[in-house]
Amino acid sequence: MLSLMDEAMEFDFAGALPGMDVGSSGLDFDFDLDFDFDTTTSGGTDFDTPELCGAGSGVTGTATSPANASSMNAGSSSGVVVDEEERRRRLKRRISNRESARRSRARRQQRAEELERAVEELRSQRRALAATAGAAAARALAVRVDNARLAAEAAALRRRLAEAQRQAVLLVALARARRTAMAVAAAPGMMTS
Repeated sequence: MLSLMDEAMEFDFAGALPGMDVGSSGLDFDFDLDFDFDTTTSGGTDFDTPELCGAGSGVTGTATSPANASSMNAGSSSGVVVDEEERRRRLKRRISNRESARRSRARRQQRAEELERAVEELRSQRRALAATAGAAAARALAVRVDNARLAAEAAALRRRLAEAQRQAVLLVALARARRTAMAVAAAPGMMTS
């Protein structure tokens, strides 16, 4: 199985010019870059497509450009080393960017899930508060009905009390009048005896 670096180099070499001999330089590059991430779960990125690794997109290293092909065939080893360093740097940057994008997608997904949980919790709280408010409104209505009933009873009792007080005043006045009448009637008889 090829490493990610070998695959990327294979794609870059595959995008070279047809007449360019990329395997005859005698240089053996063995890059052992150990990136700790799973390429199969990178959020849908397919590392096997040439577009992502630069082949056919015009974004390949300068070792595959026509101008440098002649210098590479001419044996310019310093240009090849610089080109390989540039390609390695670009590959590391691409890998780093992919990993950063994967982490960003994971953070965005986690944040979306947190927001969904918060929304559900708020909806649950709203339902609970609506039920509490409904129960409180029912209790308030019951209290208002009781208050109205008690106010009506109090008004009826006040009327009965006022009527009782009037009757008591009349009874007291009547009792005084009787005593006075009895006292007057008893007084002439006392005088005659």
